[in-house]
Amino acid sequence: MSLYGLTKGTPLEKSVAALAQGEANGVMMYYALARLAKEQGLDDVAETLIESANQEAVHAGFYAILNGKYPKDFWALLETVKKAEIAGEKQIKALADKVRAAGFSEAADEMEIFAKQEGHHGVVIEEIFKKYNPPKIDNTGKKVYVCPVCGYEYVGDIDSEPENWTCPLCGQPKSAFQEKTKIQVKAVKFCENGFMTQPFAMGGEDGAEKFDAKIKYRSCLQNFVIDNGEEVILVDTGLPAEYPDSTFDEKTQIFIGTKIKSYVDALKDLGYKPEQVTKILVTHKHEDHTGELRSFPNAKIYIGRPDAEAMKLSGENIIPVDFTDGAYKNFPACQKIADGVYYIQAVGHTKGNSIVIVEDGDLNYLIHGDVTYTDEALYQNKLSVVFEDLAAARETLNRVREFIRNNKTVYCSTHTPLGYENLEAKRICDLDNPPKTIPPKEIVAKAATGKYICSICGYVYDPAENGGVKFEDLPADWKCPRCKQGKDKFNKA
Repeated sequence: MSLYGLTKGTPLEKSVAALAQGEANGVMMYYALARLAKEQGLDDVAETLIESANQEAVHAGFYAILNGKYPKDFWALLETVKKAEIAGEKQIKALADKVRAAGFSEAADEMEIFAKQEGHHGVVIEEIFKKYNPPKIDNTGKKVYVCPVCGYEYVGDIDSEPENWTCPLCGQPKSAFQEKTKIQVKAVKFCENGFMTQPFAMGGEDGAEKFDAKIKYRSCLQNFVIDNGEEVILVDTGLPAEYPDSTFDEKTQIFIGTKIKSYVDALKDLGYKPEQVTKILVTHKHEDHTGELRSFPNAKIYIGRPDAEAMKLSGENIIPVDFTDGAYKNFPACQKIADGVYYIQAVGHTKGNSIVIVEDGDLNYLIHGDVTYTDEALYQNKLSVVFEDLAAARETLNRVREFIRNNKTVYCSTHTPLGYENLEAKRICDLDNPPKTIPPKEIVAKAATGKYICSICGYVYDPAENGGVKFEDLPADWKCPRCKQGKDKFNKA
């Protein structure tokens, strides 16, 4: 016979609740006393007090069961506790940092140990799930509310609970709970205030000479991170930290801007540590999209097979993708990465090029590398001058535009501020009503170093590593050794 909920709803409920709370307070008191005893050298007393604390904890759990304090679904509750423990590690570490900054280093040291223990609790629970493999919890169509303190998830209509209802894990009032967003997409911003010319952005099919080089569009550089509450998934990993700033002159076709900070530091500013990242989805092989793959020790790296081979990537964490999960809407080939996250073959810019579509209800985030360099090209249906397969690039852009016409889509680009502006505003792309173009800011060029940077793949030409030959003295038909683009695609460093 289960004791769960025996006193719930009876005249005994209030008294049993008081006992549960008293015993829980007793746990804290006895452990505090044990600590004080140790500080006074009374180790035997401390052990006795710890034993009492453990007994009080058992008593508190017993009374909680009698009153049905926690939801009865064991696996659902354990899943919630796992998430709370994992979130607790981050929260306690953040508080420890503040304690350390306040000058209390000894206390901070111990709190950091506690933080690691919280995270380990989550790992232990995850191992339990792996061992017993319970049925997956399906909350489809249900509202989920999250406690901002401990991460406890309430499934259902929280408004149906009485006004004095509190979080069963940490006691927060129901007014503190927030409805859970199923999935979050964030921009990792690390370069700003650049520009690109119209011939570069739109001259792929008609020829650059058909467009006006005096017309410039804003440029920058950002990649994206997907947080579904279970995993942290990156879409590309920016430039290498050691990548030099570039500068520009009157011949520059694209200037990605000045570095705000390194990619990894920008990701940390969003609250994510490298070791939290579980998967990286590479849109294509160029270095402004793959520069920090090395920084994520726990991540599996998904990349279209032709680009993986071109980069000579190998290792157990490298997954060359052949897109074997069939069609995704109007795209012929995809790989499902997680619920609502699809990695989609989109060849053209490179032979292994991909895009990512993230579903959030009826809203879709279409994240791409360089299907277009600026959104103005999307609206005008123009390809850039950078491609490995022009016919495939045209087919990809056609499919992207078809998808946008038939689905509510936020278009998340890499090389224009419109990428993160669209994201932050959740702006639905309407191909028949393009947004007004904002011209680039006035930018002052920095002094050149003699080095040159490929604006397409990030290769740095350094005369010191090439027999002292200046870039200007290279033959007119010289090509980038990495991506085979011509000298006109290089900017001064």
